[in-house]
Amino acid sequence: MEFLKPVQKQIESLDERTFLYWVSGFFGALFFICLLLFYYYYSSIARFKERSRMLNASRTEVRGILERYEMVKKQQAEVDALLAKDKDFKIGGYFNEVVNRFGLEKNKTREPETSRETLDNGYTELKLYASFAQLNMRQVAELLDAIEQNERVYTKEVEMYKQANGQTINVNLLIATVEPKPQELSPTE
Repeated sequence: MEFLKPVQKQIESLDERTFLYWVSGFFGALFFICLLLFYYYYSSIARFKERSRMLNASRTEVRGILERYEMVKKQQAEVDALLAKDKDFKIGGYFNEVVNRFGLEKNKTREPETSRETLDNGYTELKLYASFAQLNMRQVAELLDAIEQNERVYTKEVEMYKQANGQTINVNLLIATVEPKPQELSPTE
């Protein structure tokens, strides 16, 4: 402890007032260092908590995305199985069959029009647009219910306009189905 002897002699040589300044300066510096350490500690904890909160939010978002992805893959497998079950399905023939079943051919204002659209997922959507005049609500409900009963067909749009007589309505109907992806078709088709 020889190296502390010069420091001890220096302290002993100071007068009381100077000694108090040095001691208060030492404790002030020590207090300031402690404040800095506390600030650093609590700001680090706050930063880590915020990062943890952000990571948990991101993890929850990723979990939701993965769950939606699994649901979409499951639905896609169901759609592919449904499409494979009835490869020769024609929306026009099905629609004419439904119209004839309910005796609505006399109410058609024009022949149904079909269009084809390639979707982003590789499927092709076939749309059928039809117009009817002078239908009652029961006929419209039966027609829509019959269309809904077929898994291959879905209703995209229904527009109803009230007739001047108030008893019947005009209906514009857009239904659709999807075809398998082109690469899934065999060369004989």
